[in-house]
Amino acid sequence: PADVLMIGSNYDSTIQSPPFFREHIMPSLVKYGERLHQRGKFLLTHTDGENKGLLDLYVASQFDIADSICPAPMTKLSLQEIRAAFNGQITIWGGIPSICFLESSMTQYEFERYLDEAFESIGDGTRFIVSIADTTPPEAKFDRIKALIAATKQFGPVPKAESRP
Repeated sequence: PADVLMIGSNYDSTIQSPPFFREHIMPSLVKYGERLHQRGKFLLTHTDGENKGLLDLYVASQFDIADSICPAPMTKLSLQEIRAAFNGQITIWGGIPSICFLESSMTQYEFERYLDEAFESIGDGTRFIVSIADTTPPEAKFDRIKALIAATKQFGPVPKAESRP
C-alpha cells in the first residue's frame, strides 16, 4: 500500500518535444493521476532532462512530484523559473545539479554562491525536497555534499503544503 507511485521517466524536451509529450505521454499521466488521487495517493515522475517547453504540460498532467528536477547550469531553466511555472502545484524533488559537486565544473566560491541562490529560490520551502538532481557523480567532492546537508539543516523545517489527493 504505497503512498507514492512513480510512473514515466527522464523527460527531456530534446527527445520528447512538447507536442509529443502532450499527445503521447500526458494522457497516461492524467489518467494515472486521477486514479491515484481518488485513492489519496501521489503520482511522481522522473523529470531530470531539459524541461524547457514542458513545465506547463507537467502542471496540466496533474502529477504531484517532479523527481530529480535539474536546473541550470545543466539545463536551460533556472530553479526560480521552474518554481514559478509550477506555481505551488508540483513538488520539486532535486533542484541541485550534480555538476555543482565537481571541482572541474565550478570553483568553491561558485558552489557556495549557487547554494545561496538555490535556497533563496526555494522560498519558504513549500513543495520542495532538496536533493542532488540527476545522480551524484563518483568524482563529487564530499565536502560539497556535506555543505548541502548543512545548508538544508540550516534552512530548517518547512510548512506542510496542501496535498492534492
